[in-house]
Order: sequence, then C-alpha cells, then structure tokens
Amino acid sequence: MKRAVGGNNPYLWPKTIGFHTQGALDQVLRHLREDKVWCVTEKYDGSNVCLSTDGWIASRHKIIGERGMETCKFQGLTLLKVHLEALFKDMESLKDKLKLEHFNGVEFELLLYGELLLRGTGNSAKDVYKYREKNRDPGDFFCFGIGLVLPENVQLPVVFQNGMLSREGGKTWFVVPLNLYLTELLTEFDIPHIEICAVETLSDILADDKWFCNIAEKKLEGYVLSGTNGEGLLKLKGVETTLDNEKHRDRIVQVVELLKKLNL
Repeated sequence: MKRAVGGNNPYLWPKTIGFHTQGALDQVLRHLREDKVWCVTEKYDGSNVCLSTDGWIASRHKIIGERGMETCKFQGLTLLKVHLEALFKDMESLKDKLKLEHFNGVEFELLLYGELLLRGTGNSAKDVYKYREKNRDPGDFFCFGIGLVLPENVQLPVVFQNGMLSREGGKTWFVVPLNLYLTELLTEFDIPHIEICAVETLSDILADDKWFCNIAEKKLEGYVLSGTNGEGLLKLKGVETTLDNEKHRDRIVQVVELLKKLNL
C-alpha cells in the first residue's frame, strides 16, 4: 500500500522499557521472577528507521520517503537511491523465501526495522561510541528486527516464536526481534544487522559484569534484551543523573529495605 510522505508510520516498533523505567517495576520484577531465556544485542545510538516491501521509508513516527526517490534526506544525512534500492531488493528476496518456506505462498507486507547511524549520536554531535573506528559510518543501516503484516488468521511460524503481536489504530502486525534464525536469514540476503551477543537466562545475563563495564566505559550505549518466547523487550543502559531519576531509584531502595524488614 502506497503511503504519502509526511504521513504517520502505521507500524511502530514497540517502546522498550528499561530496568529504570518509571511505572514498569512490576513488569521488570515479573521477568526477573520467571527468569526465562533472553537474547542480548548491542543498542546502537542512532535513529529508528523502518522500510516496507510496499515501498515506503519511515522514521519512528513519520513517512520520510519512498522507493525510487533519487535521494532521501533525514537527520542531516542524504540516503542515496542506489543504496536504498539495494536494500529494497534484498528485502524482496527475504520476503520470497519466507513466503515460500513459512507462509504457504500467502501474500503479506514485510517490514525491516533498524538503526540509522548519524554523524554523532542521538544526543551529541560527537562520535561518543567510536563507531567510525568500528567501520560503522553515518548513513549505515543495521537491522534489529522485522515486522510482518499478515492476513487475518495467519499466525507466526515457530521459527519466530520470539515475535510479539502489536495493535494500534485498528491495525495489527507482528514484530520479531533478532533471534539466531533471523540473523542467519539477514546474513544470507546481505542485509546488515546488529549481532547477537548472548542467549542466556535473565539471571545469568545480569550476573555478568561485562555488560555493565562496557556501558560504564562508554564502549557502547547499552544493550537490548528480547525474550526468546515473546516475553517482550528490555533495555539495559546508563541512567541519566537527574533529580527525578534519583528519587525513583531511592524509592525502589526504600521498598527493598522494607521488604527485608518484613521477611521474618
């Protein structure tokens, strides 16, 4: 379906809560209690971009371009037609494989969600996380998941059991974060993607100090954790030192101390 430039992105990537997110404590505690297996990927600091096999390009919230444009300007970058067309063709090849092997030839819309690297980061003009030294340049796109807009009553195949159903504005679609199978597919079709760092239980992930050291030393912005059975998304990143954040942290500490006193 053709989408007008400037219109709303109809299929948003879900918001990702953090361990520090206010109002999300119950959800985080449930994940800790259940201690299921999660997938860890690096959180790139750029701008969220979505491409559709229907030929449109969107930022997190707005349609910013369409297939065939000579250039697409966004966040101070010029995305060239030759690069976008190559990505669209790779997406079509990926869709053809999925359609044949997992959806019995049923037609659907495939979405590619990813991070577009900027000249600096999302909040700074400087290359804070030294992406250039890692051969990651402004304008590079790295996929962190796909979306599937499926006909009614068509379900996700078991290879995408980590996927989640999204609903908004009367529309429904599935979002599938990276898993081992999806990264193999993206590699097969030359679609750049973020690498998987680990697949472990949540308790084992949080017991490993290397994640926290890498964040503290600013080797990267943080990590995204995705449940391998559709549990959702969690982000692990540094928390900005603000009065509001400090008050929220102190309230959590107070509750923990109270629970210890009540544990007779």
